[in-house]
Amino acid sequence: MKKFKRSQRLIALFVATVMLAAPLLAQQRHAPPKKPAAAPEPAPTFDSLLAADSFKVYCEIRGVGGLIRSSAVNDLLDPVMKFGGPPKEFKTLVKWLNAHADVLAGSRMMVAGWASRPKLPNVLVAIEFSSPEEAKKFYPELRDFLPRLLPTPTPIPSPAQTPAPATKPGAVAPAGSSDTQATRAELIVPPASGPQNVGTVVDKPPEPAGPPYQMKQAGSLVFISDTAFTFRDLKPTDSKPLEEDQNFLTARNRFSSESLFLYVDLKAIEKEEKERRQKYEEEEQKRIELEAANPPKAEESPEMEATEMPPGSGEEETVPPTEPPEEEPVETEATVDPQASSGATLAGEPQPVTDTGPPMMYSLYGALFGGEAKWPEAIGAALVFEGEAYVVRTLIINNAETKGNAIPFMPQFVSGPAITPESPNIFPADVELFVSVSLDYPQVYEGMLKAMTNAQEMERKYRTKPTVDGPIPETPFAVYEKKLGIKIKDDLLPLLGNELALALPRKAKKAASEPATISPEEKPKADGANQANQNQSPNPIIAIAIKDREAVAKLIPKLIEGFGLKGASLLAQSEKRDGTEIVSYAGVFSYAFVGDFLVVSTDPAETRHVVDAYLNHQTISSDSHFRNYTRWQPRQLLGQVYVGPGLVEDFTSEGRRSGATSDDKTSAFLTGLNPIIDPLTYSLSNDGLGPFHELHIPKNLLMMVVAGLSAGVSEALPASNEATAKSLVRNAAYAEAGFRSTKGHDGYGTLEELVSAGFMSKEMTEKYGYRIEVTASKDKFEVTAVPLEYGRTGKLSFFIDES
Repeated sequence: MKKFKRSQRLIALFVATVMLAAPLLAQQRHAPPKKPAAAPEPAPTFDSLLAADSFKVYCEIRGVGGLIRSSAVNDLLDPVMKFGGPPKEFKTLVKWLNAHADVLAGSRMMVAGWASRPKLPNVLVAIEFSSPEEAKKFYPELRDFLPRLLPTPTPIPSPAQTPAPATKPGAVAPAGSSDTQATRAELIVPPASGPQNVGTVVDKPPEPAGPPYQMKQAGSLVFISDTAFTFRDLKPTDSKPLEEDQNFLTARNRFSSESLFLYVDLKAIEKEEKERRQKYEEEEQKRIELEAANPPKAEESPEMEATEMPPGSGEEETVPPTEPPEEEPVETEATVDPQASSGATLAGEPQPVTDTGPPMMYSLYGALFGGEAKWPEAIGAALVFEGEAYVVRTLIINNAETKGNAIPFMPQFVSGPAITPESPNIFPADVELFVSVSLDYPQVYEGMLKAMTNAQEMERKYRTKPTVDGPIPETPFAVYEKKLGIKIKDDLLPLLGNELALALPRKAKKAASEPATISPEEKPKADGANQANQNQSPNPIIAIAIKDREAVAKLIPKLIEGFGLKGASLLAQSEKRDGTEIVSYAGVFSYAFVGDFLVVSTDPAETRHVVDAYLNHQTISSDSHFRNYTRWQPRQLLGQVYVGPGLVEDFTSEGRRSGATSDDKTSAFLTGLNPIIDPLTYSLSNDGLGPFHELHIPKNLLMMVVAGLSAGVSEALPASNEATAKSLVRNAAYAEAGFRSTKGHDGYGTLEELVSAGFMSKEMTEKYGYRIEVTASKDKFEVTAVPLEYGRTGKLSFFIDES
């Protein structure tokens, strides 16, 4: 019996347990399965942030804090801060960056601009820190500083005015206001007492304006942009990362150690330009088709109007217009009296070609610097400070079509093979400017020929009266070849080497005092001649590498006659110096064969100077300045430029003189610079990645240029500030009139009241070097504008009141 009771209890307990668990089991059976928690998106990194087609311009600054503290930056900022009168925001930024240089010591900064796709900011700035903790620590400091640099614009209430009469009696505008401004003051005067509500102003509540920037912090990066963005917009999932773009990688790896790196995607820019032109052409075509489908209705002629008028209407009878009389022929400039010039011809008649020299020179110049520009795919550039020079490096990334184009947008400049320049071994050591390039003459010739042909075809196509029939006019090359009886491509170009060089000799300095033997009557004439000699610029000397001296010597007389100098052989005079022959023509042109070069100059004296320097081994290759300051250049070059200390000294002396006459502070600064200016040097090479340009600018030369520009800006600043302050004072007077008639209740307001009411902007009164002050009472107000620093930010003060 007891066992039965126990069994009954166990069965009851089991049934109760099942009945209680059934609802729970049912809930578990019908409940949806739990989704696994989504893995958080990884924080973006500096190098994997952007897609290749996000922005067209990319700039990277490495070691921001160290760069801020470096002398390379501070020495250039010094003249700007002293003489340029930079805005307050710029000074605030420089001061804040110097205070946070330690925090930014190892950070990198990226600036991307010119968005290629929608939903992207126009400008994006990203600052990378060593850890997310460092970024999180820096974020609030930057957040508190940016409003000082980029303040939120004050919202101005937009008045909604009901219809009102054009004028109101009793309204008085401030003295000196124009009619338009007076009307503005009259419209906001409240109406006379009465039940009507005409002329009242209802102020709409200003919409809250946000700051002109957006901030974000993610991982070890801090972002600043002009509009909001998402990381998915910066690099969509199906896009190619920027770090995998071959052109970007080529440029970035080439400039991996420079302080500042810049990359410009010219291929994307060209694509955008083509799409814009294509869209414009399509819209223009649609407009033309629409006008053709819906022609405008023809206006009724005067005859129809005359027949439709009822009789006796009093209108004058319309007379059909008569045909205009035939115009008498008018003589053009070419239709002159035969008695005056026997060689004149009527306009439109073909004239014989008497001299092909000048027209050919103009055509050659246009073909050399003209033609269709060929864009490279991208440009990478870098800036670094080395020793006492700022170094600018540029890499041109071309496609297969523009592989030999070393200078963008100059399609006819086609580089030849890399060479070791030999022209420094023949030019004198005292040259001021030296330039040497390697050219591929056959490709240059073909490019110029193509440019000439395209120009002639375009002229025939787009001239006022298109000419379809008839042969295309011959190019100047063809005319010149017929005249000489040679082929330029077959007979002349094979005789030339690849190197072409130019040198500018040093300007002769005349003594300031004249000899005592000059009489008082001859002194003015001597002073004039001396001044003319000092102002006369030296003539350049050109050296062309040649392969066959004898063949070139035979062609030179023909070439000279082809350029319009008839009977040149009769004018030739020759002289020999140690076996080197110098040939001159009437003292206006000369040449000589020096080494493996043909030296040409318009001044025979300069040609003799080159020959003497070569024979005496006093060439530029033996000059210490040239050797020392071109030592950084690679041995194999495509181009080379050397600006000697003499030419740089002339420039700096002119800068010191201009600074002394304009400002004593600028003069003192320029005098304190190192008077010895190093030469300026440049090289063009190609190490397999593309044409590589490198420019070395002396530090004190750049400081002098910046100081001169800053002084010029400083001189123009007071006048600009004065005009702005005058306008602000007048605007304050109009604001007082508006405030009194609306929120002032027949009383004037202080500057703070005018700003809070939306009649003035606080920022405008603090940006332009003037202190704007307003005093107001019930019946009077005074507005004054005083320069913050007399002489620098302004020289005049301004005042206005209610009268």
